[in-house]
Amino acid sequence: MSKTNNVRSSQILSPFGVGQIVNFPEEVSVMIGGLSLWDETIARAKINQGADRISEDELRFNETRLQDLLNVNYFIKPLEYKTSGSKNNHLQIPAVRFPGWHYCTNPKCGRMKQVPLDAANFKIECTSCWDGKSKHKSKMIPVRFVAACPSGHIQDVPFKEWVHNGPVPNDGKPHKLSYHTGGGSGDLGSITLKCTCNKSKSLAGLMNIRKDGEEVFDSALARIGFTSEDDHKFDKTNPNKDNPLGQYCKGHRPWLGFDGVNNATKCNNHLQVLIRGASNVHFSEIQSAIYLPEGSKKANRYVLKVIDEIGKEQLKGFFNTDQGSVMLPAILSINPVVTKGLISKENLLSGVIEEITKDDSAQEEIGLAPELKLRFEEYNYILAGRDSENADFKAIVKTFDGYIEQTLLEKYFENVVLIEKLKETRVFKGFSRINPNNKRNKEELSNTRVNWLPAVQVYGEGIFLKFKDDVVDNWLAENKDAFSGIIRRYHAAMRKRRPEDELRELTPFFVAMHTFSHLLIKRLCFDCGYGSSSLRERLYFSSDPNSRMNGILIYTSSGDSEGSLGGLVRQGKEKNLGRLVKNAIEEARWCSADPVCSDIGNSSGQGPDNVNGSACHNCCIVPETSCEEFNMLLDRTTVIGSLKNPIIGYFNNP
Repeated sequence: MSKTNNVRSSQILSPFGVGQIVNFPEEVSVMIGGLSLWDETIARAKINQGADRISEDELRFNETRLQDLLNVNYFIKPLEYKTSGSKNNHLQIPAVRFPGWHYCTNPKCGRMKQVPLDAANFKIECTSCWDGKSKHKSKMIPVRFVAACPSGHIQDVPFKEWVHNGPVPNDGKPHKLSYHTGGGSGDLGSITLKCTCNKSKSLAGLMNIRKDGEEVFDSALARIGFTSEDDHKFDKTNPNKDNPLGQYCKGHRPWLGFDGVNNATKCNNHLQVLIRGASNVHFSEIQSAIYLPEGSKKANRYVLKVIDEIGKEQLKGFFNTDQGSVMLPAILSINPVVTKGLISKENLLSGVIEEITKDDSAQEEIGLAPELKLRFEEYNYILAGRDSENADFKAIVKTFDGYIEQTLLEKYFENVVLIEKLKETRVFKGFSRINPNNKRNKEELSNTRVNWLPAVQVYGEGIFLKFKDDVVDNWLAENKDAFSGIIRRYHAAMRKRRPEDELRELTPFFVAMHTFSHLLIKRLCFDCGYGSSSLRERLYFSSDPNSRMNGILIYTSSGDSEGSLGGLVRQGKEKNLGRLVKNAIEEARWCSADPVCSDIGNSSGQGPDNVNGSACHNCCIVPETSCEEFNMLLDRTTVIGSLKNPIIGYFNNP
């Protein structure tokens, strides 16, 4: 991207991660480049600016728990364009021009041409209608349409084949296209493509597909070369992927540059034509973790900083080489906290040795799935609390003595944890198209092997509520069957999308906890004035006896001052928390879309794949950046019950 087209650093993960189309002012449309292009950008900057002017250490950082989970060695911050400072100036996030098809904005011209990937920073002008005398040529802007497949590939729409209903004739003619919009309703039928060979065709039906569940067996582009008499050939038993004239996915990965297109392997999936700015063009896969200090609570803050930066195991390796006599002191003596005079070399060395030689044998290793293990570590750490000013994590555990609405809070919750300091690491690990969570791995992000991923660290605060396990168990024993439908529909939808994955272990309480989390977010936005997208949820749930978790964390980590001014923690204190919880529950009893919301939710379900119960935008839906579940598995009935049977709600259970 050029220095005039800017996005915030955190947006490079979501919504503008690798492979996403970014639409800038002046009708510039680019796609964020892959990780191999990031490496090339840094290597080229070293050549152009000098190796001493580029510091990769300033770009890199570590988060041991996430590195182990994602199998990488380190993380890199999004490249930042800056003009001041001694190092890392003029770095830009690499991008390619996409889509390639552009058309002239002069209505008398409309000439189309395909712009190459490496023209991301160029202004595209039309020469076809220029008279050679006027100062300015007509501007060319990108078309609104792209073609993608569920495997994550994306390419230009084959407009020439669409117009000619087959391959472009090899008759020596140029066969140049032009783009014309007519009046009327503004639908696809009002857009016509014309070829210089006098062939023309509207875009009516361009986006049509037919599906059997999640499987596409017919698409408009696959019909190229067929006539209306051939319609009978398209059915569920004959997906028609062998039509020699039809257009199917070529396996293009333009975010990897020319190599991702020229050396692509055809995947032959049906192509779905999408609007380039549509939300289903790109779903970012984000893995996050709350920072947990590796050292003890009484450790010096600079000791903890060094342990975090270098890693406890790495420091142990240095120490074990010669029992801390040479290598470890040498490594620590050149650390910035020593060279800047923040701590003496002797104090740093003794503090690090004390931390890395502690006996960790008492910690029992429980055999858990990696992501569940990461979440379980956070859960236990939060509940233990850490009242320390020396780290990026400060949590105060409180009971409800002296709280307004104490009876209500003590009935359903074990305690509240006020997290005054919180650091979150967010890592971009992949993306999917058309359907979320299609499990694209980091190998898709680069055409060379990489041992890193892009990530950001953001700071904030939060409120953690721990539900009472015995109350949860009693509620499940009495009402488990009442909410089996929503979980059954969710599992059926996930089985269609990813039949190879194991089904998640869910209970109706997860739905109740998740819905309550959304209700709290909405109420907090009203009480505190936070933007709805600046609050996030983190759900801690497991019914496994070895990793039992029942808790929610509502937190801010928006990357600016809004997330660290204390307003959220204040809502968790004695005068506010009880009122907050009570109001959130009471507001859930009636939705402005009721009785429709409740009736549909309690019958067929609503939302994508009907995986929600009584939950809509008026009562429970929050921005998807705030929700861990893409606004699925929500139902107010699990919280407050139904009109016919109010006691089945968790907070109505006697």
